[in-house]
Amino acid sequence: HLRSFAQLFIYPSMASAESDAHALHKAMKGLGTNDEQLVDILTHRSRGQIIEIDRVYRSLHKHSLAHDVHGDTSGDYRDLVEGLATPFHEYVADLIHSAVKGLGTNENLLIDVLVSVPGPVFEAANAYYKEHHKKTIEEAVSGDTSGHFKQACVRLVKGSRHFFAPMDPAGAANDAQEIYKKGEGRLGTNDDFFVDLFTTRSPAHLYEVNRLYSDKHKHGLVHAIKSETSGCYKDLLVALATPPAVYWAQRIHEAVKGLGTNDSLLKRAFILNEKPQLREIAAVYHAEYGKSLEHDVKGDTSGWYSKTLMSLLN
Repeated sequence: HLRSFAQLFIYPSMASAESDAHALHKAMKGLGTNDEQLVDILTHRSRGQIIEIDRVYRSLHKHSLAHDVHGDTSGDYRDLVEGLATPFHEYVADLIHSAVKGLGTNENLLIDVLVSVPGPVFEAANAYYKEHHKKTIEEAVSGDTSGHFKQACVRLVKGSRHFFAPMDPAGAANDAQEIYKKGEGRLGTNDDFFVDLFTTRSPAHLYEVNRLYSDKHKHGLVHAIKSETSGCYKDLLVALATPPAVYWAQRIHEAVKGLGTNDSLLKRAFILNEKPQLREIAAVYHAEYGKSLEHDVKGDTSGWYSKTLMSLLN
């Protein structure tokens, strides 16, 4: 479940950021919108390319690309393409602000972001956040969380997780032993150890730790975490211990199962994951639920919103 998360994905080459910026402006200027052109470009560019296109677009048209996309679209379709048109670190900062603003905290949204974003992105997101909200992401998250959940969240927004680090066989064996010793193998849980381990290890490393733990104790890390922790703290550790493709296959299934659709969750799933991740998620989804991800998402969406999601999958 981890191959593509550690690989660079080569998008179709484009003539230049300048040509894309001009084409996008042409698609939106005047009456009506060339949605086909808009979707074709935004769903076939990497995050790095979007940053460059946005930089050029701002220099030519005095507005961000996302600003003009917002003005030319509507509904769930607007939210989706605006998110794709937004530089990724800005999108991450905006999601975190949505999670912590006002009364209460949207813990599920916060967890989705924290388990999906590589550490270096938080550095850029923090600068953007501080400029717009006069406080750091760490300060915002700290003020809205508590206990070991707060401790783990703060570690993650400070970029502690080595997302793409390779698996260390000796380290994985030691981690599997220590997790048992400091969790199920004693009275009480060493939560400081749990926070430190799960907020620093890569998904590939934890995948191996889980295999070793399961071989020895007949159940995996998720079972161990659930038996030793509770609440949002438990949910965050479970998310960190779950392979990313598995985690997002489960989350997308939650978004589309039953009556109605959790469109907020569905949209961020497709923006927080690029094409290689979405392909991996689709494979896990089909294996787990017996239907294709494309089938279930298409059945729950319509119009250009649906077409954009399909373009991201294909």
